[in-house]
Amino acid sequence: MTAAVVGPPALGAAPAAPTPAPVHRRWWPDAVAAFTWLTCLVVVALWESGGGVGQLVGGAADALGSVGRLAGLLSANLLLLQVLGMARIPWAERSFGQDRLARWHRWVGFTSFHLMVLHLVTIVVSYALVDRTGVLGEAWTMLRTYPGMLLALAGTVLIGMVVVTSVRAARRRLRYESWHLLHLYAYLGVGLALPHQLWTGTDFVANPGARAYWWTLYGGALVAVVAFRLVAPWRTSARHRLRVAQVVPDVDDLVHVRMTGHDLQRLRVAPGQFFVFRFLAGPGWTRGHPLSLSAAPTTDGLRVTVGVRGDDGRRIAALRPGTRVLVEGPYGRLTPQVLRRPRMTAVAAGSGVAPVLALLHARPGRGDVLLHRTRGPGAGPLAAELAALPGLTYLPLTGRRAGTGTSWLPAAHADVPGPAALLALSPDIRHHDVVVCGPGPWTDAVLRDLRTAGVPDDAVHVERYDWE
Repeated sequence: MTAAVVGPPALGAAPAAPTPAPVHRRWWPDAVAAFTWLTCLVVVALWESGGGVGQLVGGAADALGSVGRLAGLLSANLLLLQVLGMARIPWAERSFGQDRLARWHRWVGFTSFHLMVLHLVTIVVSYALVDRTGVLGEAWTMLRTYPGMLLALAGTVLIGMVVVTSVRAARRRLRYESWHLLHLYAYLGVGLALPHQLWTGTDFVANPGARAYWWTLYGGALVAVVAFRLVAPWRTSARHRLRVAQVVPDVDDLVHVRMTGHDLQRLRVAPGQFFVFRFLAGPGWTRGHPLSLSAAPTTDGLRVTVGVRGDDGRRIAALRPGTRVLVEGPYGRLTPQVLRRPRMTAVAAGSGVAPVLALLHARPGRGDVLLHRTRGPGAGPLAAELAALPGLTYLPLTGRRAGTGTSWLPAAHADVPGPAALLALSPDIRHHDVVVCGPGPWTDAVLRDLRTAGVPDDAVHVERYDWE
């Protein structure tokens, strides 16, 4: 029995379904959130032990200086926690998932930067009040005479560059690879800020407890980056020696890249996960490409599916068999292990169906449902493989995008409310695990309608990517 292919679907009202039994959440993400807040409380306690609260009522200069110290300490704390979040620690990746980890990373990054700006402004104004000079003159004097200030300024500029390029409007104008390379300058910014804290930070210099705390946090961040961003990828690449075996075109300007390697039975990867690949084929080999597996991994090899029109897509489409591949990972928690209900409904856009297909390969005959949004009127990417899967209800949503109405549906069905569409296409969706894979705005629209339709948050699993 192969997949039931239905399309275009008739959308309308759906019968109500009883609320499913609750599924318990894992404790690890909550523990990490608690740890984040605990470290902030420790920093506040260290600030208070240095007379921080008392200085708030000691006049304008003292109050501004105290606020500036606290802002700087909290900024440094969050920045180091963000470095830990960027370190690709495997159990954090598996517990949070990329979507939740990215939101946490973004919130911590922007909060840290705003606190850093507050620190700079309040400290300079405080010193200017004490010295009875202008703010700009005081800033220049501090840069010239205080140890570590020039390095701290350089670090601030680098971190500011990372923040500016992370604003969504700027992010959309950059290639992923360029944005990712610029993002790595955050590590250098953190390193350049350290001498300033060592040499002039009174909360560091005068307090043995503070020194122990900050050295532990800096040391932990450094060890995590070296271990998981440098040593682990080098070991994986050296052990498995991946090479391109074949590049096969598909519809919608997609290609499938199949890779083979050595000792792949020891590569601990599950369907639905992704790697960061670097294809060693001339200029551009340093660019990392985060790509989900589009087929269940086997001891014979791995397969990914890439859009030719995407970042560096044409270079990947032209890869020759035998091209060496450097690899980081596997990453992500979108694996069969997180699916706790008997059946699954997947909502995917374009090539976002690739990780879904890998999941479906691992769970044949379950009676799953796939809603697949594609650009053109014809068969979408991987359509032949999807149609051949046993027990799958495959619902292609084809046609041009809707300009109004329900934005995640094609224009022909844009007048149908999103929650009603979901319940009509998958009547038992409230009983299912729901996997959503697609570009950011499209995914957000689907998630809003899932909540309105009554799908529990703990049943929804998200993987975002840039599609258009």
